Amino acid sequence: MSSNNPLRRIFDLYISDLRFEEIERLVKRESAEIYEFYKNEIPKPDITQNKFIRSLIFIRSLFNAFLLKMSAARRVFYLASLLIFIIGYMNGTGSYVVLSFIIINILLAFELADKLIVKDEIQLARKIQKNLLPVEVPENKFFDISAHSEPAKEVGGDYFEFIEVPKGKKTFIVIGDISGKGMAAALYMVRVQAIIQFLIQNFESLSSLIVNLKKYFSQRLRKEYFLTLLASTINEDGSITFCRAGHSPVYHYKKDENRIDTLAPKGIGIGLNDKGIFEKTIEEITIKPNSGDLFILITDGITEAMNNYKQQFGEKRLINLIIQNADKTPDEIKDRLLLTLNRFRNDFPQHDDQTIIILKTK
Repeated sequence: MSSNNPLRRIFDLYISDLRFEEIERLVKRESAEIYEFYKNEIPKPDITQNKFIRSLIFIRSLFNAFLLKMSAARRVFYLASLLIFIIGYMNGTGSYVVLSFIIINILLAFELADKLIVKDEIQLARKIQKNLLPVEVPENKFFDISAHSEPAKEVGGDYFEFIEVPKGKKTFIVIGDISGKGMAAALYMVRVQAIIQFLIQNFESLSSLIVNLKKYFSQRLRKEYFLTLLASTINEDGSITFCRAGHSPVYHYKKDENRIDTLAPKGIGIGLNDKGIFEKTIEEITIKPNSGDLFILITDGITEAMNNYKQQFGEKRLINLIIQNADKTPDEIKDRLLLTLNRFRNDFPQHDDQTIIILKTK
């Protein structure tokens, strides 16, 4: 076909960079995400009605949810374009149909511009958040350390931190998870980080750190959000202390026994209705590990990762993987875990933020 052929030029301009993976993502992932976006605006179906009526009500509700997401002015123009199209089609007036087509495409251009502007801002937010998290793990005379964090969306609510405190010669390691994901969770995460960096300079014990974090963080926390947190310190004698606020447990691999202990100090999530028992239940535990022992700190996005069959990766798979790879370095274990998670999920989208910290005793 000649390069001067207009059909060929149209193909090269609009379709030549199309990939099958994009079509697959549109059908499998983006359509599901769009439905989830509108689902909260759709009333639950009345099961006493017949299937056809329920389908009509669903279509109407979905259309209304779509319309109400538009600004009022764009909504009016969109409805006007539909009315113009119907009149033009029924009367055989081609100019009306063309006018309707033009209005809808102008509205589409406006919506696309809004999306691209927001996308640029979110990409900037992602870069800022990434810069706020540790770029590299610290050197430590007792442990080899590896860490990884990946948000489910452009930004997320997972948080981890390594902070060296000369006073007491301790290394603080903190990992936390704001309920939900996306921009709201990311903003709360930044606030948590700022409060913790302030508190660590003023409180030596982990329980005091977490109690005061609750005091300051809960003041303006919306009711639908909460924070789980695990704080730890590598102490001067090589022991490690853990304190938890409702977070996922620590997995302690004991090399001498080739088994894993689950460490779950008592503690309630911050922002939950603890009925005044938060301060009374919080607990610290200290472990003196042997050479070759492992400590695995995670957020629940690891164990709750799902595949196409809505099966969770689960704690059992995680424990088996740790035991099978316990002779490897923390970086190698981390890479093996991420590879196994991706294979388990296959093409099912990551639905929650994922963070992991691995410590191995030298």
